[in-house]
Amino acid sequence: MTDEPTVTHLARRLAHNDGHLIDDTDWEHASADLRKDYQDLARATLTVLGGPTDAQREVAVLDAEVRELTRQRDRYRDAWHAACTRAVRLRNRKPR
Repeated sequence: MTDEPTVTHLARRLAHNDGHLIDDTDWEHASADLRKDYQDLARATLTVLGGPTDAQREVAVLDAEVRELTRQRDRYRDAWHAACTRAVRLRNRKPR
């Protein structure tokens, strides 16, 4: 049995190469059947190739870390923009 981070990483890459994914958020929003199909394909691919290798495992772990950091960055950026928008609205609000 292969480790799941490597399977998920390869499944994402396969789905992206087939044109089903445009960015990382598409994987989370994809149907469960689509994700399962690509994960099954990734497992079969790794089995045939004799993987995952240590390098593939490391890449999968780093990829997961980058995705999480990107999500955090996007959340902080969105919160910053929302705070700036509220501040501008308060500053421009006419006194009663």
